[in-house]
Order: sequence, then C-alpha cells, then structure tokens
Amino acid sequence: MQKKEFQEIYKKIDDLMSEALKDSSHPYRTFSLATVDEKTPSLRTVVLRDFSLNKQYFDCHSDLRSPKIKELNKNRKFSALFYSSEKKIQLRFNGTVEIFHQNSITKERWDKVTPSSKRCYMGPFNPSDSLEEYHPNIPDNVQFKNPSDKDSELGYNNFVIIRCNFNEIDFLRLKYSGHTRCKFTFEKEDVNAGWVAP
Repeated sequence: MQKKEFQEIYKKIDDLMSEALKDSSHPYRTFSLATVDEKTPSLRTVVLRDFSLNKQYFDCHSDLRSPKIKELNKNRKFSALFYSSEKKIQLRFNGTVEIFHQNSITKERWDKVTPSSKRCYMGPFNPSDSLEEYHPNIPDNVQFKNPSDKDSELGYNNFVIIRCNFNEIDFLRLKYSGHTRCKFTFEKEDVNAGWVAP
C-alpha cells in the first residue's frame, strides 16, 4: 500500500473506528452484523466493543443462547456494515469470527460491564423465543435494580464475545462531485489496496 490516497483513507478508517469506541453517540458505535444460517441471511444491530486495525479485528457482545451464535458456530463468515449519514462514509468488513466464552478474555471484559448491562444476559428466556405475553427478559428481582455480584454470575454464564477477524474492508465516501470507493485486503503481513467503481 504505497499510494498516499490509500494511506490517508486507511488512517481515516482507523480514526473513525477508534473514535466510536470512546463516544457512545458516534454513528459507528452501533453497526449491522450479518450472518447466514443454512437457508437465510440474518441481520441485526450490535454495539462495537473493541477494535484494532493492526490486529484486524473488532468485537461485539452477545448472549450464548442467541440464534446468531448458533448460526456463527455453523458458518463462521460474517459481514458488517458501518455508516455515518453526517460524514457520508460507509465501511463494510468481511471475514470470519471467533466466539469467546468463559475464558480470560471474557472474564476481563465482564468485569468492566456495568451492573445494569449485566442484567441483559440474565434473562429467563432464550433470545428470540416466542412469548405468550410481554416480558422484558430481565429477571423480576433485578428489573428495577442492579444485580449483586453473586446474582450477576448467572449472566456471565451466558456472556460471549464475538470477535470479528476481518480480511477485507470496503470503503465508500459519497460526494456530489463523485463518490470514492476502494478496497483493502489483508494477506498475512501485507495490506493491499485498490480502487473500486462506486
């Protein structure tokens, strides 16, 4: 990757994604994650939890019982979409995932999750289960208060990190005078860049 234009875009990607980690209102803080089961693609919005351009990964969290975990265990491929309507920049990442559950990485991350957020992993129902009547899927005893450390361990049993290891980034900037699109591909230590028709 020698062209100055590609280097500037590459740095822009790193800056935008890094900003999103620090600013909860950043448009890239939430993104669309696509998975595929045996028949149909599925799409959902998730929250960006970690990012490294040098190491080529970003993370989101999930419940072990979620259908997307079952899908990713069968097919590790993913596609992720980030978009800022203000900057008119779209990023698409493709690659494969790792699922972390009850290891040193999840333990360290779980210790940083707020007590209120830990309730989201303590639900009595599996995510996406059909219900006969409305239920927030938060245990009744902690619906209006934070769980104790002991109670929240129930949530840790369901807590997983989805690590998205990307091997391709598709960059698109929309502009009236002409859109800019390029693609970065990763092969071992090399980063290759090329222009793509918008």
